[in-house]
Amino acid sequence: MRTRRRTRAVDLAVVTWNPLRDAVLPGALAGTLGAFAMAVLACAFSAVLHGEPWRPALLVSGLFFRDGAARGAGAVLLGLCIHFAVAGGLATGFTLLLPRRGTAVAALCLGLLYSLGLWAMMTWLVIPFASPPLSREAPSALLFLLHIAFGAALGTVPAFRDVFTRVDRLRRQLRALRTTPP
Repeated sequence: MRTRRRTRAVDLAVVTWNPLRDAVLPGALAGTLGAFAMAVLACAFSAVLHGEPWRPALLVSGLFFRDGAARGAGAVLLGLCIHFAVAGGLATGFTLLLPRRGTAVAALCLGLLYSLGLWAMMTWLVIPFASPPLSREAPSALLFLLHIAFGAALGTVPAFRDVFTRVDRLRRQLRALRTTPP
């Protein structure tokens, strides 16, 4: 009887919305996965088309190197950090918009729509002002494919939420076991 009450109390505690468990961590992980997919595809296409696999990261670092003179490992790392930070923030924004009880198929469809909106906004509004070297050299069709890959990665948000909810439920059950007298 005591165990059943303890389990219900834990389940009720997990049911409430927790911003860290339900938005920030799943969004950051989905954004990291999406940014990784985008970076791998962009580097592969760049290696085939231009012979320089690190060219996309150098173009993204054009946020700080506005004249396009970015060279070396530091500029590549800066471009990758910018790319991953922006992707994590945008994916966390998507996670805040996604219903908590949604399915993976709904998240995938909404993620693809979200990524199409991001593609339109980034291609025509953000990139020309944020990174002039990237706007001069990046083809819109390639950016479209990369954003589709990012949208597909956003479909993993419900799975990440489920993992974090299970971990939170286990943590609360262990805490309840520890605090109850024998």
